[in-house]
Amino acid sequence: MIHFFWLLPFFWVSLVPDQDSGKIVRPVDRAALPSGEVSIIASAPGGKLLLDGRMIPADHPYPDVLHAKTVPASGQHKLALVWEDNKREITFFVGDNAPPEFKAFRPHPPMTTECTQCHELSRKGRFRFAGNCFSCHQQEAFAKSHRHPPSMLESCGQCHNAHGSTTKAHLVVEPEQACGFCHVVPGSVRPQ
Repeated sequence: MIHFFWLLPFFWVSLVPDQDSGKIVRPVDRAALPSGEVSIIASAPGGKLLLDGRMIPADHPYPDVLHAKTVPASGQHKLALVWEDNKREITFFVGDNAPPEFKAFRPHPPMTTECTQCHELSRKGRFRFAGNCFSCHQQEAFAKSHRHPPSMLESCGQCHNAHGSTTKAHLVVEPEQACGFCHVVPGSVRPQ
């Protein structure tokens, strides 16, 4: 008798919806933004953006990529990315005197940079990172601030948010948590 129980996890994974297919990449959760125009970048198949429960118009410069520019009133806002049966939400603050749980958002790269400077369409029509961070950043400077050589890291995006962050060096988590992505650090909580 052949045992197929070992195949069960593979079938289960194929039945579970891909939660990672939707991302809000700019701004990030708990970001404090200056008053004025806010640039929103997200990706999801057939996605829509809702700001405080109201749909906001978005351009679709590439397949499954949404880019919206809006001028929200000062105060706290909820941004939702909705697609198929999924939803991602973040909260951000616009204006002066942000509550302490919100941190200043530092965009990267400047909005004057074209998407195609770092991204391209794959043969399957998916928008993906195609560049090399060292086309703009100096590789010599990398060694001064990193313990690993560039060849050991899968990509800079493993630790850094290429679209901006509220943390130093555009890290996706606080610096003391970053090593926990790959290493077990005693007394630390593994980043989510």
